Amino acid sequence: MAPWPRSAATGRGGGGQRRPLAESAPRSRLTSAVRLPLHLALLLGLAACAVGPRLPAAADLASRRCVPWVPPAVPLELVVLGSGGPRSFGRASSAYAVLVDGVPRVLIDAGPGAAVRWGALRLDFERLDLYLLTHLHIDHAGDLPGVVKSRDLSFSEPLQFRLFGPSGGGDYPSTTAFVAELLGEAGAFRYLRGFRNELRLEVTDVPTERASPPRVLLEEGDLRVLAVTVDHDDVPALAFRVEAHGQAVVVSGDLGSTDDNLVALARGAEVLVYDATVLDPPSASPLLYRLHTAPARIGEVAARAGVKALVLSHLTPSVEGAPEDVLASIAASYRGPVRFAEDCLRVPALP
Repeated sequence: MAPWPRSAATGRGGGGQRRPLAESAPRSRLTSAVRLPLHLALLLGLAACAVGPRLPAAADLASRRCVPWVPPAVPLELVVLGSGGPRSFGRASSAYAVLVDGVPRVLIDAGPGAAVRWGALRLDFERLDLYLLTHLHIDHAGDLPGVVKSRDLSFSEPLQFRLFGPSGGGDYPSTTAFVAELLGEAGAFRYLRGFRNELRLEVTDVPTERASPPRVLLEEGDLRVLAVTVDHDDVPALAFRVEAHGQAVVVSGDLGSTDDNLVALARGAEVLVYDATVLDPPSASPLLYRLHTAPARIGEVAARAGVKALVLSHLTPSVEGAPEDVLASIAASYRGPVRFAEDCLRVPALP
C-alpha cells in the first residue's frame, strides 16, 4: 500500500477570509492540481507512488510556513492546526478545525500553537463557537485561553463559546471546572471576560463511562456532533465525530484502543484522525501502550470501522524516525489511503 502522499493534500493555507495567495509565497508542487476538481486532484495525488513516506525532520517543520490559501469550498473539511505530541520538536500540539461549506465551525482540541496556526492560516473566527476537548492534558488544551482571546479581539460584539469535554476523575477536573479555573469569575484569565467583549461561556461535561455507546452532543441544522469514551489509562478522555452533509470526520484524541469504542464512533467516516504516538511493541514501555495505540492496532480499528481515509497525528520523534515501519504495520489490516499529518494540512472529506 502506498502512503497518502504529501502532494495529495498539503495545500497550505486557510479558509474564511477570501484572500489570494501572496505572490511571495512558495509555489507548491500541487499548483496545477489545485485547479482541478478536488476528487481528481486527490486521486492524482494517491497515484503519485514516487512520493515516499519519509517524514520531514523537525528542522524542516520549523522552517515551513503556513500561508493563507483558499481552496474551493467542500461540504466538510479537516484542517490540522497541530500535529505533534506532548514534546516540543517543531510541531504545534494537537488541534483540528472542521470546516463546513468552507466555513470554520468546530475546533477539536487546542494544544500549544493552535492560535498561532489559526492566525497564520487566516481562518475566520466568526462562526467558530463550538469547542471540543478530547481530554485535559496540556498538549490538547493548553492554548484554549489563547484561542478565546484571539477570537475576542476579532470582533466587537458579545461572543458565545460552547465547549464540550470530559467529566472529571482522579487528578483531572471536569471540563466545567477547568474552564472556570481559567476563564471564570475567579479564574486565572478572568480579565478576558470583559477585555473587549462579553464572553458567553456554555460548558458541558460529557460522561466518560467506558461502557456507554456513542452519544449525540449536538444537532444543529445539518451539523451533528457525537462523542464516545476512549481509554487513555486513568485520564478521562473522549473521541469526537463531526457530521455534515452526510459526511463525517472523526478525531480519536489519545487512546490505547483496548476496546472497540472508537470502531463504533468511526464507522464509515470519510476521515479518521488517529493518535500515532508509539511504535509497535516492544519499542515503548507498557505504560505508553495503555495511553496510546500501536500501529498494528490502528490498522485493525480503521479496517473494522471501514473508514475511507486515515490521517496519523499526535506524532513523536520515534514515529518520525520509522515511517515505513508504521505504514507497513497498518497495511497488514487497513488497505485505504494513509498519510502522516503535518501542521496546516487540509483534508477534504471526500465521499
